[in-house]
Parts: sequence; structure tokens; C-alpha cells
Amino acid sequence: MAPELMRKEHLVYPHEMPAHVPDEPHFRRVWQHYREYVFRNAVSDAVVAGKITEADRAAFDKFVGLSKTPSFNLFILAQQGKLKDFNGNDGFEAAKRVWGALGLTSIEFNTKTSQPVEEQFWDHFDVKFDVTEVGMRKALPYICVDPSNRAKVEALFQGQQIAH
Repeated sequence: MAPELMRKEHLVYPHEMPAHVPDEPHFRRVWQHYREYVFRNAVSDAVVAGKITEADRAAFDKFVGLSKTPSFNLFILAQQGKLKDFNGNDGFEAAKRVWGALGLTSIEFNTKTSQPVEEQFWDHFDVKFDVTEVGMRKALPYICVDPSNRAKVEALFQGQQIAH
């Protein structure tokens, strides 16, 4: 391999690789709901532990849009200095504090890949917060509260191997 393309610290032994998450679109949708559920719980736990104030949480939610679907693209771009208009913005500053309290400041985004920064964030988040398919199955009653939707998701799981 060319050393400029692949460095030694990027190599992973097969037994160290995280479990593969299926690419089936319906499964990916449920997976993203589970990721957001884990993220919201991490933020809530940080508020309870006193690492984040309730005002910071509210400003963060408003800034990244956690009331519906979170989008970290603008935050990441602003954090990288590509959107200077956000410097001094209350929501952006609160988001930086929340990001730091959750221990997410160590993420290094690769600008030499076609993978969007938000997907890079979620991949890192999955590893840091141990987001697994097993955990998703356990949290299913909290993610899908409607019994008919839960039955559809459980039917989706039938026949799939569990990724640990």
C-alpha cells in the first residue's frame, strides 16, 4: 500500500472491527432513530449530572434542530471555521459547550473523503457511545411506542443476524 493513502494507525485487525450494520433502507431509518435516541439520552444525562445547563440544552436543541431531526452539518462546518457568521451566536456557543461535555471534541473530520461530515460524526458517535444493534433491539419499546409500528420493525428484524 502507498503510505500516503493508508497509515498504520488506520489499520484495524478483524477482531477489532465494529459490527457491520445492514444497509437495508428501512433498517437504516430505524437505526438513525436509535442513534438520535441515544444522543438525546446522553444530553439528558449530562444535564442531570450538571455538565450542561438547561439553557445550554435548549439553545443547543434549537441550533441543531433536535426537536425534529438533528443536523450537525452547520455546527461542524462552523466549528471548522468555514462559517464565520456563527462565531458569537448563542446557539453555536451552547452547542460547543454541549459537544465538549459529551466528549465529542476529539473527533477529527476527514476532508479528503466523499463521506459527509455528518455521517463521519455518527460513525464516531456509534463507537464512542457503543451504539449497537443489540442495544437498539432492547430500546425498541422506547423508540417505537406505537404497537403496530413496533410490530413492523420487529418483522423487519426477523431473519437478520444480530450484529454485536
